[in-house]
Amino acid sequence: MKINALDNNGKSKEYDVILTYYSDEYNKNYIVYTDDVYNDKEELNIYINEYTDNPEVISKPIQDKAEYTKVKTAVNELLLIMKNESDKLETN
Repeated sequence: MKINALDNNGKSKEYDVILTYYSDEYNKNYIVYTDDVYNDKEELNIYINEYTDNPEVISKPIQDKAEYTKVKTAVNELLLIMKNESDKLETN
């Protein structure tokens, strides 16, 4: 799935959606996506934003640092689980 979102320069850019995540704690949905660009450490750029019901602005930055940290931790755990499951499938 692809989405269009604003990059750091305010320009609309196409991104690939990795997953969506719902937090019971914050009662919000989040969207995790990438621009398929790797940084200097050869890590894929991954972005996490709050997912909205507004069709004109489907994502918005997470303003609260503590909220962002908790959501990022949960998403990282999910991505690790997905990677481990994928690795299991490849070895079988």
